[in-house]
Amino acid sequence: MGSTMKNKIFTIEVENNETRSVEKIIEKIKENKIIYVKNKFHEDKDDLDAITENGPGIILNSSGSSGKPRKCFHHLDNLKLSAATSGKWLIEQGFELQKCLILNTLPLNHISGLMPIFRSQTWGCACINISPNFIKKTRELLLFTIKSKKNKKHLITSLVPTQLQRLLAQKDGISWLKIFDLIWVGGASISGETAEQCIQEKINLAPCYGSTETAAMVTSLKPKEFFMGFKNVGEVLSDTKIRINAQGLIEINSARIGIEILDTLKTGNFKNKNGWWQTGDLGEINQINNSLYLNFLGRSDNAFNSGGEIVFPELIQSRLNDFIMKENIPINKFNISKVSNKLWGNKINVIVEFRELTNKKNIEISLNLLKKFSQSWPKHEKPEKWIVKNKNTSKEKINYKFNK
Repeated sequence: MGSTMKNKIFTIEVENNETRSVEKIIEKIKENKIIYVKNKFHEDKDDLDAITENGPGIILNSSGSSGKPRKCFHHLDNLKLSAATSGKWLIEQGFELQKCLILNTLPLNHISGLMPIFRSQTWGCACINISPNFIKKTRELLLFTIKSKKNKKHLITSLVPTQLQRLLAQKDGISWLKIFDLIWVGGASISGETAEQCIQEKINLAPCYGSTETAAMVTSLKPKEFFMGFKNVGEVLSDTKIRINAQGLIEINSARIGIEILDTLKTGNFKNKNGWWQTGDLGEINQINNSLYLNFLGRSDNAFNSGGEIVFPELIQSRLNDFIMKENIPINKFNISKVSNKLWGNKINVIVEFRELTNKKNIEISLNLLKKFSQSWPKHEKPEKWIVKNKNTSKEKINYKFNK
């Protein structure tokens, strides 16, 4: 792959979608550099310093589609192609790209938070970043957006289902959602209840499907189809082919599939030699009026979705194992169980079984240690509850609940 000359990787640590970080990203891309955009709080085992690929390009942590997170490298061309394809899809629906205003509410270390930068550059339109704190102040947000829209014809954004649900719970949040001409919502399937409310409120949702590996979405449903009651993630976009393999997994063929960075900083292909990449997602394809639509059925491994992020139980398992050993906590075994949650879709509970004869005081101390340890985890991985399982009785008693 490429020449054997290694090119330096510049790491840009981001918290969300700070303007300063956006400027840094644009600046490095203009200098044809390779940048690794990472979440400031993401622990990295392997230091990324150089790679044999040529810039300009971007490296992101993918939530992985095969049971473990991976690092994904994209040449700038992939991001431009992705932006051009979604632009073409909008033009077919009557959008004038230069007259769009994109609001970006997602973090830059996520493909969906990064793409608005490249979409606005490719389409020749404006883009405004909305911080996580601002999106919570729905009244101010509404007024600010109305003011910003004044001479722009179309308002566009992307949300994860958790954000969408929070906004739908407030009057000003609903008013804000209603002024958009298009809201891409991906990351996780939205519930039937949420879809119903959006249809009733006439919110222009465009459920879509994509991944870090494919430089964002490869299918999208048009808002008018959403209002017609289509219950899928939309039509396959023009630069992509999708098929379902014998195991029921979604396979994707597209010119914008990235390259995997392996631990030793060697690169590998996500695609097989015929250009197909096998995801870890289950799906089915339906033909409706001569077009192919994708129905997303869920993940095939133990991983699951929580608020648009992927939770890998194995990762949490090994993290807890190390901690229990290090702190010498008297736990025999523990289990990570997935529980459904209205806002997040899913959360986790951890069921712990202490060693026999562990007294109540030591159980308390241990649970406090565990609680403190998990405090620094990403929100979607934080246990909802710690449940103590009593070995002698088969009943589980709840000893600990997180204060939200």
